[in-house]
Amino acid sequence: MPANRYFIILILLLLVCKACIEPYDPVINETQEVIVIDGVITDQAGMHQVTVSMSSPYGEPEFRPVRGCVVSVLDDLGNIAFYTEDWETDGVYEAWLDEPFLGVGKSYSLQVVAPSNNVYVSDYDTLLSCPPVDSVYYFEQLSGGTDPDDIWQGIQFYNDVRGFDEGARNYRWKAIATWEYHSPFTAQYVRYKGMNIPYIEDTVSACWQTETIQTVYAASTQLLSENNIYQNQLHYVSDQTPRLADRYSLLVEQYSLTDQAYTYWEKLAAQSANSASLYETQPSSSQGNIYNANGSPEKVLGCFYATQIQEKRIFVEWDELSFLAGAYTCRLDTLFDNSTFIFDKYYYLISLQPLGPGPAWLGGTRNCFDCTERGGDNEIPDFW
Repeated sequence: MPANRYFIILILLLLVCKACIEPYDPVINETQEVIVIDGVITDQAGMHQVTVSMSSPYGEPEFRPVRGCVVSVLDDLGNIAFYTEDWETDGVYEAWLDEPFLGVGKSYSLQVVAPSNNVYVSDYDTLLSCPPVDSVYYFEQLSGGTDPDDIWQGIQFYNDVRGFDEGARNYRWKAIATWEYHSPFTAQYVRYKGMNIPYIEDTVSACWQTETIQTVYAASTQLLSENNIYQNQLHYVSDQTPRLADRYSLLVEQYSLTDQAYTYWEKLAAQSANSASLYETQPSSSQGNIYNANGSPEKVLGCFYATQIQEKRIFVEWDELSFLAGAYTCRLDTLFDNSTFIFDKYYYLISLQPLGPGPAWLGGTRNCFDCTERGGDNEIPDFW
């Protein structure tokens, strides 16, 4: 009898545990919508932007622009620059800025007058000098998924910083990746409305695609004896994508930050690093150095900061790696006649007839022959 009782208890415990293993959608206590203001002043002449929007609900992220604001930036010498709203994108305000308004060592403050007549002001932020990007490099590294049998090869990028005695001791980095890829096949003929059109120009077999890495990277040397950082970890590229199959490039932009700006970006970096795990740090409120100047305790999200930018680019050739990354693949069908039904379905063709146009043919859909179908552009970048 005791054995049966223990067996029943064990079964009940297993049922309870099974009931506990269910997808968990966290309940987020949503506050009222709040205004979000983001902007940056750099040392580089050109168009500068400030965005003004309202926060969106958790789980339903979207850009909710605030139109009709009066946006300006004031420097520590009393000079002011007014921004105008971009006529193509609501909530984006722009101004062309150059010297002498821009300069290392100067401080800047943002002011936004909203249609509600609320005035939002940032603390002054100083544009600190930024050392050049010392080096960008990578090591081959194994990684894996949730299945222990999944072992991937790839490359892990790093960068080093050798800072000055004066200037910034806080940094953030933006990584922008560009890679070359090719369509699996090149067509000889394109069939259109029952006619064979020779595929004369091969302009869609090679493409280039660019992507800004969404992970936030930030680090500080404030607690170090020297203003140097070694092996600052950037992003990882796996052989499970075709990005390393031909040529890959990473542009690393390095930004100088004041202590106040670094606090904001460090919080965002921690959030982006842990966003994939439910039980790690939950998304933060991302509150920076902007406040309601009318004396209201209203919460304002976002940050305005000043920075000098340095950059460095690295290239990775496929034959430099000890592994091969898989390229794009595509299956073609063999066609043995010229029936209308076949040519209504297959527009891109390769002739298997050595003396001229087929039949027989190899035929496939456009994404087997046109690399632009996979998100890239067939115009080679200037830096390539």
